Amino acid sequence: MAISNTKVSATSLDRDVSSMFWDQYVDYPADYSKIAKIVQFTGNGMGNHITKAELSPLGALQEINEGGAISFDNPVEGHKKTVYFTKYGLGFQITEEMLADDLHQNYRNMPQKLAKSARYKVEALFWDLFNSGFATHTSADGQYIFDTDHTTLKTGTTISNDPTAASLSETTLQAAFEYFDGLVDEAGNPIVMKPKYLVIPPALQWIAQKLHKGNYVVGSMNNDINTVNPANLMDYSWTPFKTRWLTSKTAWYILSEDHDMELIWRFPVRLMSKGTDDFLTGNALYKATMRLAAAAWAFRGSYGNSGA
Repeated sequence: MAISNTKVSATSLDRDVSSMFWDQYVDYPADYSKIAKIVQFTGNGMGNHITKAELSPLGALQEINEGGAISFDNPVEGHKKTVYFTKYGLGFQITEEMLADDLHQNYRNMPQKLAKSARYKVEALFWDLFNSGFATHTSADGQYIFDTDHTTLKTGTTISNDPTAASLSETTLQAAFEYFDGLVDEAGNPIVMKPKYLVIPPALQWIAQKLHKGNYVVGSMNNDINTVNPANLMDYSWTPFKTRWLTSKTAWYILSEDHDMELIWRFPVRLMSKGTDDFLTGNALYKATMRLAAAAWAFRGSYGNSGA
């Protein structure tokens, strides 16, 4: 068991050291909170999971001949997905001697360090829906979040939100936008979902800015307009969203505002300490715990390209 004591943390006791410093950096923004649909579990305080099921809409109204009878339709029950909450935690322990002899009182700041560790874990959990969405995480239909063979419940229409891997460009963005323009619901009816966010790793920020801001085709000497610049689009806009939590340098994603990537809290981060009240050792104990789940339910509001 890791315990900070006067032998392994001797520098904190050195009177010739005027001060100690931890990692000096500005906190990175909470990226997940800007994209995730954040849900607080409300199971009357009970339950270790959350379940959602699909239900198709009805089809279009049918023509009725004079004196004819009305047609009836039924919704189709679809796939059911269950997500279980996972508890995460980390602790820190300081001996009674270390706590008393710590000249610079650095170890009394450990709860803040545990809070940062918790924040990083939340980011990693949520963004893994993207990082592993091509081969691990699934949507409610059992297919990967980004896949080539999602199918509608009532009509069996195949929908692909995982195109052939390709670099981010005007042409590939056009294909992504056309995916949203052509979406249908579980009954095969056209639906309106507009692309909102282009989610990218830092390595793609430069080409993303050119596509977002440039008036003309990137890399061309012609005067052809840049068709994916939001100012040149007919009925919707989009904005780049850069995050360091994407593991691929080439993969990119488009999300609608109606996407279904959720972060579901069973209980939020809890920081707890026990001072020097541990009767057997006199050690000070600190811990951070949280319980949550990250999940993608419906696939339609998301589009992923693994890049090239």
